[in-house]
Amino acid sequence: MSTDLLRRRDQASLPMLLLAATAVLIAIAALFLGKITGVTALLAAILAVSILAIRPRNELIRLFKLFLLAPFCVLPAWQLAAGDEIYLNLLPQDSAAVMLWFLLSIAGIWFLKLALDVAQRRLVTHELTRYGRTGVTGRVYFFALASVAAIVFIYVKLGGYANIVELYDERLQSSITGYDPLGGLGIVQALANTAPLWIFVCLTLRPRCSKLMTTFAFAQLGVLGWLSSGVFGNRQGIIFVYLFAALLYHFLVAPISRRAAKISAVLLAVVALLLMPLKFGVDYSDLGELTERFADQRALELSMGPVSFFLFRDLSRFDVQTQAIETVMKTSYDLPMGRSFAGAAASIVPKALWDDRPATFAQEKSDIVSDVQSSGGDETTLLFGMPGEFLANFGLFGYVLAFIFPAFLLVAVNALSSSRHQKWLPLRIVLMPLPFLFFLFDSNVIAYYVVRWIVLFALPMAFLLRFSNRENEAVSPGGRGS
Repeated sequence: MSTDLLRRRDQASLPMLLLAATAVLIAIAALFLGKITGVTALLAAILAVSILAIRPRNELIRLFKLFLLAPFCVLPAWQLAAGDEIYLNLLPQDSAAVMLWFLLSIAGIWFLKLALDVAQRRLVTHELTRYGRTGVTGRVYFFALASVAAIVFIYVKLGGYANIVELYDERLQSSITGYDPLGGLGIVQALANTAPLWIFVCLTLRPRCSKLMTTFAFAQLGVLGWLSSGVFGNRQGIIFVYLFAALLYHFLVAPISRRAAKISAVLLAVVALLLMPLKFGVDYSDLGELTERFADQRALELSMGPVSFFLFRDLSRFDVQTQAIETVMKTSYDLPMGRSFAGAAASIVPKALWDDRPATFAQEKSDIVSDVQSSGGDETTLLFGMPGEFLANFGLFGYVLAFIFPAFLLVAVNALSSSRHQKWLPLRIVLMPLPFLFFLFDSNVIAYYVVRWIVLFALPMAFLLRFSNRENEAVSPGGRGS
């Protein structure tokens, strides 16, 4: 193995070691301060060691390991130490549900590791073919126009930008689940969300794309991302378009350095955090009282204000999953045996075509938290993550079994990186986040993700890409031969 490869591997493993060390330090500090028990610290440490035991056979798995340390080690221990309760009562550390969560998570991580070990030959890193020219067919402009037309249609129907802001404020003041100004426009909004990416492709995969044009291509992602998604309180439409655009640029136009990638990742995390108050109708008019106004708006007293919400609600499912374990263990709970997954599959059918379609997982999870949720409302918006949904459907064994599926997703993504599958590069790009999102999203959210990013963008894009294998042909900044 070359010295350069060893150096890059050591550099890649450094963040993982730092995060593991952070988890250990948090556990030790909390233990000495009496914030968490010795048993909790021990279980968190075993869980961290189990995650570190996964062999990083390629760069994506190495990043996946780094991610797993957060929702399974760092954030649960941190939330227990801080005592932050976000719409749910935090169960005591010595409760059976909390200890079972750690034990089941340890078993699940080892199921995941064994599945990756079995599929090790399919996880070998593939070298991408160096294409002399990458471009798109003229039909890409049709999809770009259609997606922009979807944005225009939404704004015309809802009365313009100012009226949309008022409608969203009205939704925040009432029930989020009971009132949705975009009701009946799901497929239209999904198409509108892809507009920034289609425009990005049109601008960057064109002959003689200048640096100024590239800068404009990235800038419009934020503008159109806000108009198509952010103004409605949806941060995914901004974060994902930047992620996908960066990956498309890296693979099709010019490589992005590791340093630039790390800086971009940090900036995306900052953007997600900054958008948190706006999502709940809290502006930045007085930064000194931002935490207090956030607490008043959401009726939450958190140790770090919006930061606590971002960490313990956006990036962790610990509290809702422990509550689900406590509910599932009751003899009165009847396992739905996969009913919610059928509801998720049906959710992609427009309501105009199927008015009485089956309910999504919202039905089961609302029953689970109905007696302990403090935010009110008959239907909860809390996300359980796919392991939590498997738990609610199939019991404790379902939670452990769920960990095998991210291994399948990692194998599928790696298979699409083979040189003979270059046509499917856009599909590979939008599939890459799914092993991570599996632990954060419910099945109906993943179904919408599939429609929005795979059906309406990645698959059409795969047929619109045009490659040239002629190595002696120069590559223009726009991705086509000059």
